[in-house]
Amino acid sequence: MNYVYGPVPSRRLGQSIGVDPLPPKTCNYQCIYCQLGKTTHFTNTRANFYPIEDITTDMQTAISMNRNKFDYVTFVGSGEPTLYKDIGILIQKARQLTDKRVCVITNGSILNNNKVSNALMISDVVMPSLDAGNENDFIKINRPHPQIEYQSMLQGLIDFNKTYSGYFWLEVMLMKGINDSREKLLEIKQKIDLIQPDRIDINVPIRPPTEDWVEIPNDIVYERIKEIFEDYSNINFPEKGTFEHSQGNFEQELLKIITRHPMREEQIIKAFTSSNLSKKDIMKKLSHLESENKIIKSEYNNQIFWRKK
Repeated sequence: MNYVYGPVPSRRLGQSIGVDPLPPKTCNYQCIYCQLGKTTHFTNTRANFYPIEDITTDMQTAISMNRNKFDYVTFVGSGEPTLYKDIGILIQKARQLTDKRVCVITNGSILNNNKVSNALMISDVVMPSLDAGNENDFIKINRPHPQIEYQSMLQGLIDFNKTYSGYFWLEVMLMKGINDSREKLLEIKQKIDLIQPDRIDINVPIRPPTEDWVEIPNDIVYERIKEIFEDYSNINFPEKGTFEHSQGNFEQELLKIITRHPMREEQIIKAFTSSNLSKKDIMKKLSHLESENKIIKSEYNNQIFWRKK
C-alpha cells in the first residue's frame, strides 16, 4: 500500500489508520517545528496528486486487514491533506468502508475555502492548529504560503465551527521564547475564544523540529497555561501503542511509516523485532539505510529518533 499506513498509535485517537493522499512534504506552511523536516513542495494549489481509485483501494485493503485493530481513519500524513482536491470523496469512501470515526488533521489554513469546509463537514473530528495570536507570529512560526493571510485563516476557523456538527479540537504548539510568554498566550487565547473549539490541545515539540533552535518551553509555562487557558488537554507525552505493519520488507515498511510519522528508536525495535529479526539485525539495517542517505538519525530531548531523509 502506497497511500495508507498503520494502524499507528496516536496520543489523541488511540490506534489510527493513516491516509496520506499527498507527495512527501507537500504543504502550504513551512512550520519551524514540523517533525517531517522542511517543506519541499511548497504550494497552495489544490490538486488530485494521486488517483482517487488507488487511494480508496489502499483504504479498503487496510480497513479489511485491521478490522478490530483501529479506532479512527485519519487523513494526515506528509503534508496538508486539504490540498487534495477531492478529499471529500475520500472521506465519504472511508465512512462507507467502516463505522469507525473519520478524522482530518489539518493546519486549518484553507477552511475559509467553501469547497474545503464543505468537504470536511461529513467527518467526525476535525483537528486544526493555531500557534499564533497575531500576523507577525503567524509568519514567524508557520511561514505560510504568500496567498494565506492570518485574519482570513482565523475567520475560516471561526466560520467553519459555527456550522460543523462534529468534534472540533484545536491544537496549539508552544515553543520556548517564541509563543510561550504571558503576552503571547493571552493573544492566542483571545483568538481561541472567537473560534470556540470543543477542546484545546496544548502541545510542545516532543519530536525533532525542522529548525534546531526550536526548544521545549520551561516548566514554568504550565502555570501560565493553567491560569490563561483553564480548561485544556495537555498532549505533551509520547504516544503509546503498537505500530502495525505487514511482515514484509523491513525497509519498505519502515519508510512507509517514518515518511509520515518519525519514530523513536525504541519504537522501531519494539515494532519490528520478531523471530526472524533481532534488535541487532534492526540496528544494522538502520545504520545501512542511514549510510545510503535514506533515513536520518536525530537525538532530541535525550531520545533517538529516525525519520525519512
